[in-house]
Amino acid sequence: MSKIVLSAYAVMAAMLLIVLNMRMVPALLIGLLIFLLAQKLCLQLKRFLPETPSRYLSVVFIALIITLGIYVVGHSFSSLIGDPENLHGLMQMLQKTVGDLKADLPPELIQYIPKDWLDQSGSMGELFKEHAAELSIAGKKGAHTLVQILLSIAIAFILSLHSFNPISQSKPLAKALRERFMFLGQAFQDIVFAQVKISAVNTALTAIFLLFVLPSSGHPLPYDKILVLLTFVTGLLPVIGNLMSNTVITIIAASISLKVALACLVFLVVIHKLEYFVNAKIIGHKINAAAWEILLALLVMEALFGINGLLLAPILYAYIKAELKAHQLI
Repeated sequence: MSKIVLSAYAVMAAMLLIVLNMRMVPALLIGLLIFLLAQKLCLQLKRFLPETPSRYLSVVFIALIITLGIYVVGHSFSSLIGDPENLHGLMQMLQKTVGDLKADLPPELIQYIPKDWLDQSGSMGELFKEHAAELSIAGKKGAHTLVQILLSIAIAFILSLHSFNPISQSKPLAKALRERFMFLGQAFQDIVFAQVKISAVNTALTAIFLLFVLPSSGHPLPYDKILVLLTFVTGLLPVIGNLMSNTVITIIAASISLKVALACLVFLVVIHKLEYFVNAKIIGHKINAAAWEILLALLVMEALFGINGLLLAPILYAYIKAELKAHQLI
């Protein structure tokens, strides 16, 4: 392996470490997603239009989609939070669940549940006052992340409009770096687009169960549409995302009855097992990785870098495997 290629690896490793340590992973992922979508759309438009108009049209179209998406999400979030009945209903459901736990759980199990959890009956306002400092810090971090994401979107649009020379005409170091970025982009595309398909299948089956099966049996879950949306969003995280949504759905089902919670748990476990087959077929076929490999990468990266490591873990793992395959080491 030449010194130039090793230098390119060193630059790539340094950039990824900076992204992880500076908590810029969300910005990186969103920027990569927008750039790849613009490239794909541009390739389709080039079948009918010249290259330059295709680039501009693809950027304008994606910008419109982003704007529309922000408006829809913002309007939905505002409607949810702005309606006091939603918060009031949620608090009532939580209090009812706590009351049921006190009344139904055996004393042997109650003693293992922290007393503060069972006694938690304060209002939402009191809860906000109690944790005002934490909420303030979270707000500042959220605003900082939002600025990073907006900058990454702007950079992605600028790169989408730029005309790059063929990689064969690049200087040696630039060529090696561009090859590394191509491997990273392909790994991102393989993982993210495949995970969207997996999450869509999981969400569709969960939606059928929550929106049709349970209501037809006379046991509709509260906030079922929000739970379906949560299933899709968390499902974008390989393996662990499915566990997160399953846990939330089962806890909310427990507020109705133990039988409903058990039915939800059994159904979700079956869906979770189905996801392993889908995962193995889609992601495993793309990067030749078993579910335990991805899970191990998630655990290690989460331990090292927290939530940012968790987000980047499957993509980084796929990138490393792609590099090793390119050099015929695995």
